[in-house]
Amino acid sequence: MLWRKPTNAPTKFMGSGTLPPNAYVTLEHEHVLVFRNGDGRSFAAGDDARYASAYFWEERNRWFSDTWDDLRGADQSLDAGAPRERSAAFPFELPYRLIAMYSTYGDRVLDPFWGTGTTTLAAMAAGRDSVGVERDPRFAAAFDDRAARLPAVATERGRRRLRDHRAFVAGRAEPPGYEATHYDFPVVTKAEREIRVYTADAVSPTPGGYRVRHRALDGEE
Repeated sequence: MLWRKPTNAPTKFMGSGTLPPNAYVTLEHEHVLVFRNGDGRSFAAGDDARYASAYFWEERNRWFSDTWDDLRGADQSLDAGAPRERSAAFPFELPYRLIAMYSTYGDRVLDPFWGTGTTTLAAMAAGRDSVGVERDPRFAAAFDDRAARLPAVATERGRRRLRDHRAFVAGRAEPPGYEATHYDFPVVTKAEREIRVYTADAVSPTPGGYRVRHRALDGEE
């Protein structure tokens, strides 16, 4: 996928602006590469975790596109005292979306270049396990504050998924043909009926990392 990062300033330019010859094109995009190991995963017919991990029809249409232009880039600066002055950070939504697209609830997500831990946060929020590898222990020490804020972040992200789907249904000319099992709204496809949207209800530090308690959001949240 080509991730086109909207610039934060409409007048942003590099070089000499309107004067030739020293201006150059800004790098306002990145590539998201997807690799499959062998023939991919196989699931038993009707696998509960797979169907609970379904995404909504409109999410599928937006996510599985070769160009993403709805995600802003992340601030690359770090707080004072951080291991380095700049980061390679990306927005929380980027790994959250990819994790929802390519894993099921309870799966383990590996981040071999952990950094500020955004991928682990997204995995926690999405109801997945996560392991991160980072050579600088100071990043791990700084993660506690982000983990403490996760329940609020995860709950809001889950609620937004439900709100967005309700808005999609309300604005759809043709009413969807199926009713969701766990929510009071219709869905477009049969595969969406068992969908559950989870949040990280609590995060507790442990000697080896963090323990997360997940719960499914109900239709009233």
